[in-house]
Amino acid sequence: MEKLKTRYRVEGMDCGTCAAKIETAARRVRGVADVSVSLAAHSMVVEHDTQTDLAGLVKQVTGLGYGVFPTAPQPPHLTAADGSVSPAQKLDGASVKASWWRSPKGRLMLASGVGLALAFLISKLLPAAGAWPFTAAMLIGLLPIGRRAVGAALAGTPFSIEMLMTIAAVGAILIGASEEGATVLFLFLIGELLEGCRGRQGAGQHRGPGEARARDRVHRA
Repeated sequence: MEKLKTRYRVEGMDCGTCAAKIETAARRVRGVADVSVSLAAHSMVVEHDTQTDLAGLVKQVTGLGYGVFPTAPQPPHLTAADGSVSPAQKLDGASVKASWWRSPKGRLMLASGVGLALAFLISKLLPAAGAWPFTAAMLIGLLPIGRRAVGAALAGTPFSIEMLMTIAAVGAILIGASEEGATVLFLFLIGELLEGCRGRQGAGQHRGPGEARARDRVHRA
């Protein structure tokens, strides 16, 4: 059967764990023969047959909390040997790094922090409110994390860090420790954001010399 290759741009992928989860999810789609995920290029190349449900593949990866967008095939001089988007194309503006507070993880961390601060304020002004303000603050971060945990479980990664965090947060609510649970969840979101920032920085340093050489080749062409 004829094999085809389809390239996707993946948004929100910022660490090796993200890439591994995306690859696992994509490989579970019927008809997929091979998957190549590039963290540095924020891309995924899927080798598949003509019967593969590509819409289902996109839905599978989107369910993990990532943005997935098909891209047009690139000319040979802009395509790396492994099929990923070359550094030269990235320099031409195909991928622009956003500030951390504009990223989905950054926005979620800030929203969770604001919710936690408001919960502390309400608990001081209205002690009768009990644990409800902290439960509400926890849900700000827990709902997106829980959705990603379920998506990862359905895509073949049942024991993800998101699943463990979801179980811990739900357990905190059940034992009446919403204040501690909301605080731990907020710290988890900070750690996740820092891990992503470190991963993007490391990827940028790793591909720096290659980008310069690729840019020179493109400019001379």
